[in-house]
Amino acid sequence: MEEPSRLKNSILNSSVASLTQLATILAKFIVQTTFIHELALNYLGINGLFSNILMLLSFSELGLGSAIVFSMYRPLATDQRGEIAALLSFYRKAYFCIAATVSILGLIILPFIDLFIKNGSVPYIRIYFCLFLANTIVSYLFAYKRSVLTADQKDYVNLTNQFIFMLFQSIVQVAVLLVWKNYFLFLIIQVICTLLSNLVISMQVNSRYPYLKNLSKTRRLPKKDLDDIVHNTMGLIGSQIGGIVVFGTDNLLISSFLGLVSVGLYTNYSLITNALGGILNKAGGAVTASLGNLAVNGSKEHVYQIFQRYVFLNFALTFFIVSMLASCLDPFIKVWIGSRYLLSMTTVFVIIINFAINQMRQPALNFIAAYGLYRKIGWKSIIEALFNLLLSVFFIAVLKFGIAGTLLGTILTNVLINAWWEPGLVLKYAIGKKPGSYLEDYLTYMMVLCLSLTSNFYLSTVLDWHGFAGLFLIAAVSLTANIFIFVLLFWHKKEFAFLLELLMRILKKI
Repeated sequence: MEEPSRLKNSILNSSVASLTQLATILAKFIVQTTFIHELALNYLGINGLFSNILMLLSFSELGLGSAIVFSMYRPLATDQRGEIAALLSFYRKAYFCIAATVSILGLIILPFIDLFIKNGSVPYIRIYFCLFLANTIVSYLFAYKRSVLTADQKDYVNLTNQFIFMLFQSIVQVAVLLVWKNYFLFLIIQVICTLLSNLVISMQVNSRYPYLKNLSKTRRLPKKDLDDIVHNTMGLIGSQIGGIVVFGTDNLLISSFLGLVSVGLYTNYSLITNALGGILNKAGGAVTASLGNLAVNGSKEHVYQIFQRYVFLNFALTFFIVSMLASCLDPFIKVWIGSRYLLSMTTVFVIIINFAINQMRQPALNFIAAYGLYRKIGWKSIIEALFNLLLSVFFIAVLKFGIAGTLLGTILTNVLINAWWEPGLVLKYAIGKKPGSYLEDYLTYMMVLCLSLTSNFYLSTVLDWHGFAGLFLIAAVSLTANIFIFVLLFWHKKEFAFLLELLMRILKKI
């Protein structure tokens, strides 16, 4: 694929990802606000807790989806339709097995749900868990067909589909909460919308790729391709376990040691940070297919240039989001739902640091996905998972650091293991470069982020303005100051010139 076409697909996928994510954030805030006002805080805690439990159960997927998408890059680039159909047929069978496995594991856990909640339980909690489980199982149906669009650099079709059904789901859920205040119906709507979304995307894929309509008559996957998928999946097992333990145990630990109310309070903050992180990750993940195409057709020097630009662009976005979070997060919570939902300043500081460090991992992770380097990070991720879990339990159970304790374990794990291991892997195996220059840039970026975080926290205490008008003024002052600082520090870098050129190109298209 030519560079302009690859760039065009990347911009289209990233733009649609960012726009739909922004709209999704707004819809989620409306649902969350209604939820908080119409139901008890315990129910908000249930949402966070069950989401974490189902994330832990999802280890049975073992990263198969990413391995299949990686396997599709080459046959899609060379229009090998028989091979694509064979891959998708295998994927379908595997996902039905995965859905069955998740169902069995969920039913095994069902009698012991109360053990994950400190100080009692909630009525009908097992029914609620079954509905969460059903939604996860339904999400696997026809999900395999989404992989074709992702690998073919047409993820904007996926994103549009998900957004439409998310919007419909949000509208109906808000209506149910306002009229009936019924959590059971709230969850039923979620299951129905997930099913409808998958049915519609299946029909869209059949329309775009007619040769995929009847996979039952497709030839079997050749042994060589099956071996490649198995090897990549085996590498992904470690990565999957690492990701699940790092990101899937926070609410579980908070619920077990502090209770559902603490989970509910933390969920309000994580809704904001996850939403903003989702914008960056969707935009970054949307270019992964283009990176996979680049891996097939690009030179090492060109790939290194793209990697440097990607890292700087990711840092720039993280810099401005972290700055705004530091100055506006607590003022926003006050305006949104009230001061009684605020966490301590120390906890909020730790939440934002954790967000910043996680976001700085994304370029390396997306290159690892694009180049199929999962086999190289299996053991790293298992070490990461054990390290993170032990530290988090130590901080929350032994040192009694509360919610901040669970996140401190993640922060230390990322700093001591992931910050150098993941980019080092990309530089060594995908690009063929030594990590010295990258680490120098990375340390500079992290120092700037920490200084920005501290100064903007101080700014929010000095500019103690109230209401929506005060929030807007704090945001305006913070944004203006940080634009000036960013330009002053980085105007001389060649990646800064590329960033300006990219912005002008996007504005011109708009």
